[in-house]
Amino acid sequence: MAIDTKSETKKVPPVMVSGEFTETGVVGQPPMDRMTRSVYRLWGTLGDDRRLHRSPTFADELAERCKGNLGLRVTSVSKWSFGKQLEHLYLSTHYVLDRLSEAMAGQNPSGRMGIYGYGLLVGGFIPRGVFPTIPPLEPVSGTLDHIGPLKESLAKRLEQLAWDLSEIKASTGRSRHPRMKYMSASQWLFFGDIHHRHHLAIMRDILKAAD
Repeated sequence: MAIDTKSETKKVPPVMVSGEFTETGVVGQPPMDRMTRSVYRLWGTLGDDRRLHRSPTFADELAERCKGNLGLRVTSVSKWSFGKQLEHLYLSTHYVLDRLSEAMAGQNPSGRMGIYGYGLLVGGFIPRGVFPTIPPLEPVSGTLDHIGPLKESLAKRLEQLAWDLSEIKASTGRSRHPRMKYMSASQWLFFGDIHHRHHLAIMRDILKAAD
């Protein structure tokens, strides 16, 4: 009698380690809300006190891409080169940390979010090619001449972070984005995660299209 090997094959679920972050949360802990999940995506892990540490995953991802072909450009994917995408990401990371500092200082507690801000929270993504870059975040050259200092100053800023996730969520302050208007500290981190992954995906597509 022949054996149907297809029906006998069973998928073995991956082994999950307690404390490991997945897209649904941290193994061995209750499910996360979207804001918390964004923080874990950016930082990878948090300490026992849920403090933002100095070596987040997003900084490692940016540093790794500094080794790539910064001059690579595929106009069908983006008007910016690979390096300009990276420079923009470093600029925007500093920008998000600036806004986060303002919100954590309790500024603008009565500020209100705009329609684009609500759209971001509901949709959870940034459509490509729709919104122009705000002037302070326009990349200059996409070379290490401009990326290098941004990378170094980011490392210094991360060493000085002193916030934990509970403080961030409890903060009543808000900081203004030119397009999305006033967002809380946790909303700024949610935006930072979406924006970070948005541009990493564009950089990935530049590499794929160039092969």
